[in-house]
Amino acid sequence: MAAQHVQHMQAALDQMNIKLHHVIDDLSGVTGQAIIAAILSGQRDPVQLAQLRDKRIKAPEAAIAKALEGDWRKEHLFVLAKAWAQYQELQKQIQDCDQELWSYTRKLEACTQVIKPAKVMRLKPQLMGVEPLSKPPIQKRLRRKTSKNQPEGPWQQELERFFGVDLTAIPGISVLTGLTLMTELGNDLGAFKTEHHFASWLCLCPDNETSAGKVLRRRTRRSQNRVRQALRMAASSLHHDKSYFGDKYRRLRARLGAPKAITAMAHQLARILWTLITRQLPFDPSVFAYHEKAHQQRRLKHLAASARQMGYHLTPLAA
Repeated sequence: MAAQHVQHMQAALDQMNIKLHHVIDDLSGVTGQAIIAAILSGQRDPVQLAQLRDKRIKAPEAAIAKALEGDWRKEHLFVLAKAWAQYQELQKQIQDCDQELWSYTRKLEACTQVIKPAKVMRLKPQLMGVEPLSKPPIQKRLRRKTSKNQPEGPWQQELERFFGVDLTAIPGISVLTGLTLMTELGNDLGAFKTEHHFASWLCLCPDNETSAGKVLRRRTRRSQNRVRQALRMAASSLHHDKSYFGDKYRRLRARLGAPKAITAMAHQLARILWTLITRQLPFDPSVFAYHEKAHQQRRLKHLAASARQMGYHLTPLAA
């Protein structure tokens, strides 16, 4: 409902010949909300309104000021004010829902299954299907900025208390994805014997349709499972990620297309989540350094072969 009122505000601005959406992608962001609040308070000077620009906006103040030149018709300002008031009221209701959800989750029992640190170091590479590395594990990297749709409050710490591990350290897994796992599954995945059973329950595994011993088609089963949908959204968010998962998703997308790449990455995320929750293992990105190194070696081999075919020879640059 809040998104609909944002569209109403955008329509009112368009009818006043104000093309703010040409320079600001999100009208509900910091800059957009500050400009609308100033307009409704009586400010009409485009230069003064453009000075409310947040420093993270790429568009310069001159471009924003030019986009804010309109006719300021009274009837459209009235529609803008009503849409703004309803949007603010819905934001207040969303905060009330977040507070109520927070009060319930604090009463949930945390995960009590714990594995000793020595066993964690021994089991981690084998469980992930990766050869152990001789180098020490990479320090936990800082998370990128959170989504504005994330509920307010220390939800990351609460999810870590509930599951026993920090699932948001996995690339693509946000607090909203963790809340979906909490409400749909809880912190006990003992009903699934292995990660493959868990992925099959989510309908993320290929389902071969056979006849007379011949495979007619391979495709995943259709499902409306909310966890499956959340993992697919998490996989699609890897498009701009700089980690190993982002590189793998982009490779699969280029070779198989977006739908199959999203399903494949959602399948891998599901297996990782089952392993971390069931075994109580902290996420370690250095575990996937083996796969990344193997990919770089294959890429270098293909580049060298292409260079030989064209009559060139690759030489490494000096450090």
